[in-house]
Amino acid sequence: MADSHHLYQNIFTSLIDGVLIVSTDLKIIEGNLSAEEMFQRSRGSFEGQPLSELFPEQPEILNKIELSLSSGTAYHHVEGIGFRKSTGTHFPTNLTLSPILNTRGQITHTVILVQDTTLIKELQESTRQVDHLSSLEALTDGMAHEIRNPLGGIRGSAQLLLKDLKDLEHREYLKIVISEVDRIDRLIKRMMNLSHPPKKDFQPTNIHRVLEEILVLEKESLDRKNGKFIQVYDPSLPIIEADEDELKQVFLNLIKNAIEALPEKGQIHIITQVDPKYTLRKTQGAPPTQNIAIEIIDSGGGMSDEALKNLFTPFFTTKKRGTGLGMAISLKIVENHQGKIRVLSKKNVGTTVQVFLPLRRNDRMTS
Repeated sequence: MADSHHLYQNIFTSLIDGVLIVSTDLKIIEGNLSAEEMFQRSRGSFEGQPLSELFPEQPEILNKIELSLSSGTAYHHVEGIGFRKSTGTHFPTNLTLSPILNTRGQITHTVILVQDTTLIKELQESTRQVDHLSSLEALTDGMAHEIRNPLGGIRGSAQLLLKDLKDLEHREYLKIVISEVDRIDRLIKRMMNLSHPPKKDFQPTNIHRVLEEILVLEKESLDRKNGKFIQVYDPSLPIIEADEDELKQVFLNLIKNAIEALPEKGQIHIITQVDPKYTLRKTQGAPPTQNIAIEIIDSGGGMSDEALKNLFTPFFTTKKRGTGLGMAISLKIVENHQGKIRVLSKKNVGTTVQVFLPLRRNDRMTS
């Protein structure tokens, strides 16, 4: 019997997923070593405490556990958000809830298997972003030829008519036709930039200089809302190798979006840092690269789940006059720099856009 108990204890300790034993009053009775590592706190600090300490403000999880305790039902794939008190950070989890019965068949506890799904979520997001870009590339290849040829004919005909027409009103109409044709042509060129491999012209680039030039350009737009830029720059941030013009396009788009989302007297925080917590690995077997992180945080109304899901989908836009290409182009540019974009948004709270860029080029960049 003692050997069996020792075996069970070893299994409990050795599981790579977190395990929590919860009592009928929803307090944590015991946790394993993986739970310690996952929540970054000792078992002694959460054993005997309410489960809500690890999963705050999530009544749906507590309700499921109560149902498990009262009915004996097990639940799989219960999504939750874990909380690390030491750092004040959150992480996504997948929970399995199973009731524990005593020898008389009475439910005494619930065991919760906790899986950290951070990596899974990031892989899903990366796959979704790649799918968005692939769909745009297929679309632009077909559209460019089919649209630009007749556009050239329309523009040429309008120019010939403009030479012969004397009526001022009709001439104005033709000028509008030519202007709209040119606008469509510019839009197609922007789309084609996404579907063709870029010419790499990476040079030493100071990301703070890039950001400051954009803030000067957008200061007037922010002033109209009585808003404020708050820069929190890491002075030790190293020079990176990048295409400066392309990065200006990315951050101009992101900062414009932040300003548009801002309420009256709102704030936009722009934070830079060398980020050791997030590493980029682009090819199998390649070592992860250090990177810098640039965060743009607005105090706007945030995005709905639907808008967040489709953020990088070409032609998806919530703006009246938007083309829906800005974020897709930004994503493509950052991907070409072997970086990554992450967007976190909550309705009525605001949006955080994180851009990660590698500190050094690897072989694929220099080839």
